[in-house]
This record gives sequence, C-alpha cells and structure tokens, in this order.
Amino acid sequence: MNKHLSLSVGSTLQSRYTIVGQLGHGGMGAVYEAQDNRTSATVALKETYADDDYTRYAFEREAKMLANMNHEAFPRVTDYFAEQGGFYLVMELVRGDDLSDLIAVRNAPFETPKVLDWADQILDALEDLHSQDIVHRDIKPSNLKVTPRSRIKMLDFGIAKGTAGDMTALHNTSGSIAAATLQYAPLEQVLRADVNQHP
Repeated sequence: MNKHLSLSVGSTLQSRYTIVGQLGHGGMGAVYEAQDNRTSATVALKETYADDDYTRYAFEREAKMLANMNHEAFPRVTDYFAEQGGFYLVMELVRGDDLSDLIAVRNAPFETPKVLDWADQILDALEDLHSQDIVHRDIKPSNLKVTPRSRIKMLDFGIAKGTAGDMTALHNTSGSIAAATLQYAPLEQVLRADVNQHP
C-alpha cells in the first residue's frame, strides 16, 4: 500500500466537505469529521486508500450497499467520490464509543439488562440485513458503536457479502477473509477461504 498523508484540518474536498479533524485511522484508511458546506451538516468522511481494482470495487460496493439501507442501526450514506488518491464515503456522523473501547476500560461485566438490550438491537439489525440477502461477515466489538443513548450502530460493511440495490455478491472470499478478524470470523468463512487458497 502506498504511503498516504492524512488530510489536514481546513482542507476541502469536492469544493464542499471541509475537514474538521481525524476520528480514527488504520492500514486501509481513515475517518474524518467534516462540515458539509452546502447543508451546514456535520458528517463523517470514511476514506479508503485505493491503489488496486479490488479495493476500488469493495469501496463502491460498500457505498451502494449502505445507501440502500434504512435500518436505524446502519449509518446513513449520502454520497461517495474519489479525490486525491483516496475514495470517500460521506456518512452520518455517529457519536459514541466503540464497544471494544468500552470493554477495555471496564473491570467488571456489563449489567445484564444492558447486554440484553444491545443483543436485541444487534439481532434486529442482522435480521434486517439477512432479509436483504446480505451477510456482514465482520461483526466484532470494534465495528459496533454505542451512542450516548445506548443505541447500537453497526459499522464497516467492506467485506459484506450479498446484494443491495444492483450490487452482486462478492466472490473473492479468500481476499475478504484477509480483511476479517479471525477471532470473530465464522468457521465456515475461514474454512472456505482455506479451500480457495489451496485448490
């Protein structure tokens, strides 16, 4: 992956989205808080560093998939574009903490009613996904955001498999498993990737 410089505060993309600050980053991209100068709304810009056909294809799939979803557990996507060597999703800015961060700072289990409420929300979101023939394939604490009102938001559909709108299934299972977290990936996903890698 080519070295990619972070976007600076105050820079503007598409003559519309002005960067307020970086919210997080990883090996494949970063997430920024931005101001939509057309609507005055605060949004999240999810940046993917794209230097190959597969990454560009996966990015476009995620954009179109999320744009066709309307469940409250999924962040709304309003736009996507390519600029300055990166691909960007314009998304609802979700305030709150990743479940992984909440787990890391606790010295005791969460209260049972709270856990059951989160589980109900996650299962309802998954039921909505599966009714559209979509499988997320990367459910883990760091992809679950807990809002200040204790609502769950499900993030990162980069390796989801299925259909949404006009999108077709992602066939490169061995490529997608590389992006998954093995501790949370279902056994069927891991075994299928192994078969694909060893004909």
